[in-house]
Amino acid sequence: MRATRALLARDGYDQLTIDAIAKESGVSRPTVYRRWPSKAHVVFDAAFGDTPGADDVFAGTDDFRTDLRRFVRDALDFWGQPVVSTAVLGILAERERDPALHIRTQQLLDEQTLSGFAALVRRGVEQGVIRADVDVDMLYHLLISTTFYAVVVQQDSHTSDLADLVDRLSALVLQGAGTERTTE
Repeated sequence: MRATRALLARDGYDQLTIDAIAKESGVSRPTVYRRWPSKAHVVFDAAFGDTPGADDVFAGTDDFRTDLRRFVRDALDFWGQPVVSTAVLGILAERERDPALHIRTQQLLDEQTLSGFAALVRRGVEQGVIRADVDVDMLYHLLISTTFYAVVVQQDSHTSDLADLVDRLSALVLQGAGTERTTE
């Protein structure tokens, strides 16, 4: 995994090969293929295998606003990791051709993070900050896709003020899903 991460950071997804991974790791190609069926699977494990579990990411502080800001900041930080941002577009392209990879990426996004995010929103409802009828799935997709777009597509994570983006996204959530309505 260390060799794959180093090669990803140096060469990018497209230039990465199983031969290069094997050579950098000091093993043979068959050794790599015994464990992973394709480059995309090796890269998936290298990029996402050490991600914190939902319990770590969603440990609450009993203050929804603080927890929401932490979620948004963690999502921006996650997408901004050099190995993740390098790997993710290649993996997304490959998953359309590989049902097993498609399932693994959905499990990472849906089973781990969506369930934790839903618990976060439930705490917001219990605290009276978020409306009980909020569409949790849509709110999750809004935040994940926006943070992904800002960091991976626009590549703003290192040039923009992340604190400002965290503030703006969090305010947008509270304005749209919050119990307090503002009128102009």
